[in-house]
Amino acid sequence: MYYFIDLDDTLVNTTPLNNDAYNYALEKYGHQRLNTEQRITRENLKIKPSELPKIIYEKQKYFCLPWLYYRVVINQKLLNMLKDNPKNNCYIWTKADRKRAYAVIKQCRLSKYFNGIIFDDKKNLDYSLNRLKTIANNTDFTIYENDSNLFRSLSPQITDVIKDGFFDVKGYFISQL
Repeated sequence: MYYFIDLDDTLVNTTPLNNDAYNYALEKYGHQRLNTEQRITRENLKIKPSELPKIIYEKQKYFCLPWLYYRVVINQKLLNMLKDNPKNNCYIWTKADRKRAYAVIKQCRLSKYFNGIIFDDKKNLDYSLNRLKTIANNTDFTIYENDSNLFRSLSPQITDVIKDGFFDVKGYFISQL
C-alpha cells in the first residue's frame, strides 16, 4: 500500500508557528496582528497585493529559524503507523512553500520515513490524484489529510481516524480512479 501524507497540521502541527510568523511579518510592515486560532493564509490577509511578496518572504524566513523544531508538534500516532511501512511506499504530499517544507522535514528528522515530497497546489483534485496514481503505479492508495473538504466530491472510504491533541486526521482510501 502507498501512503501520501499531508504535512501541515496532518503530520506536523504548524498553525501556531505559522500564525506567529505571519503576525511578525505583518507588524514589521505596519499592519495589525490577526488574532485567531484558525490558520492564517495568504488568502485571508487584508493587504495590498503589491505588499504580499514581502510579507510572505518575512513570514517564511521567521518560520524557518532554528526554533522551528521546538515550536511544532509531530503527529506521533501517524508517524508510528508509518514506521511499520516501507519508506519506498510513503510520500509527503503538500502545498506548503518548498523552503518551509524542507526546513520542517529536516528539523523534525522526517526524511527517514519518506521516499520523497510531492508539491501540489491541491486545487484540481482529479489532476492531483492522477499524479499520485502515477507515482504509486497503482490505483489504490491511502491519503492522510486534515482537510476533509478536499475530498468532498469524491466520498472516499475513511480507513483511519487519528484524533489526538492537535490533530484531527483521516486516512482516505482511494481506489480505482
